[in-house]
Amino acid sequence: MSLPFGPWSPVEELAQAVRFGRATASEVVEAALARAVQVQQRLNCFAEIDFDGARTAAAELDLRRARGERLGALAGVPVAIKDCTPVKGLGNRFGSVALAHAMAQEDAVIVERFRQCDAIILGKTTLSEFASSSFCDNPLHGITRNPWNPDKTPGGSSGGSAVAVATGCVAIAEGTDMGGSVRIPASCTGTVGLKPAFGRLPIDDQPSFIDDIQHHGILTRTVADLAAALPWLCGPTDRDPSTYVPALPRLDAEPRIKGMRIALSMDLGFFAVEPEILERCEQVAQCLVRAGAIVTPIQLAWDRSIADGWVRHWHVYLAAFFGEYLDGLGASADPRLMEVVKKGRSYDAVSIKQLDIVRKRQWGVLAEVFRNHDVLISPTMTRPAVGVEEDDATYHVASDDGRKHGLDMTSVFNWVPWCPAMSVPAGLSLSGLPIGVHLTAPAFREDLALRVASAIEAEYPFNSPPG
Repeated sequence: MSLPFGPWSPVEELAQAVRFGRATASEVVEAALARAVQVQQRLNCFAEIDFDGARTAAAELDLRRARGERLGALAGVPVAIKDCTPVKGLGNRFGSVALAHAMAQEDAVIVERFRQCDAIILGKTTLSEFASSSFCDNPLHGITRNPWNPDKTPGGSSGGSAVAVATGCVAIAEGTDMGGSVRIPASCTGTVGLKPAFGRLPIDDQPSFIDDIQHHGILTRTVADLAAALPWLCGPTDRDPSTYVPALPRLDAEPRIKGMRIALSMDLGFFAVEPEILERCEQVAQCLVRAGAIVTPIQLAWDRSIADGWVRHWHVYLAAFFGEYLDGLGASADPRLMEVVKKGRSYDAVSIKQLDIVRKRQWGVLAEVFRNHDVLISPTMTRPAVGVEEDDATYHVASDDGRKHGLDMTSVFNWVPWCPAMSVPAGLSLSGLPIGVHLTAPAFREDLALRVASAIEAEYPFNSPPG
């Protein structure tokens, strides 16, 4: 007889089953570990599976329940953490040979909060080197593959986290998002991925003290799972003063959107988007109208200078915090990353500060949209997942038509960091690959994004990948 509860179960149902004794944490963890081993062999989504730590934590939970103790809101829920977020006693390698032997000495605050809720850390997930790419491969652990088609990328940089969730290894995974690194893999794997408002989730563990385009994010299979987990992870801490922000609104995973005003931008003003993606976004808009929302197509007055400005910001970040590690690798350093570092080091401080002028213009346009609309919908990606052998550089080249022929449409929303942004599944492409729709809400209004996401999910529920 199969276990009725496991890492594939809805988060609230699973936690209640463990709290009330319908399943033991140890049973759940053993099912998660078995699934992780199976998936790892085929897709390579884990940098490290913590067999001993997960089993010890589960056994302790079961003992506490036997003693009559009240367990936490995420009791027994298997969770994965990206391999650039510290988990005490586990590696923290950033996917780089330069940090192959790095070991975390303490938990990041977000990991502490998972533990406080009695979630169980199953292991660390793969990423691109120094979380630098929208693909997911690195010289330390190799290529991570998409569960829908192993020849395709799961997206990056949090690709391992997305695969672990999509395939039922864990119920929740943490990721980081500096330009879409949670939302890109969510779109590529058919999962839900949220970049919360800046300050919602402490980011005390990253090398920059306060860099407002860097976020922790969450990946789940459903909107309800996201709503069940997020409130327990938020809140202020002196380890990250940017967390002193308005309280998280009450999250509603019910598709109640009647009367909501939704803006629809197919191209954000300057992206080249494949016809199949445009058609799916139009279908999503129609389903929202049927659910009672007022959907208005808009022409967003943005241009490519916004995306190009973010790329410069990203170059500087990588050069400032990871350039010296790459220098230490000498000839074995990834030449693609070294080229990025070289560019980041070439910009002068004045030109980088002047990017704030572009950001201010970008924000002014978006703020005007939110004066009349509750949520902005756009594609997450310009196309379904591409091959694992491809390269970011192909999609950053200049084009004569002034449009950006890139992969993701997410990075521009890291330049308006107080706006929550998420990708929600919207079915499969003609080639059988997931398509994600992107939702952006006004500053600190995660609740609005989740309501619309729930309505989309009602039309396009989660699909398990083959195998």
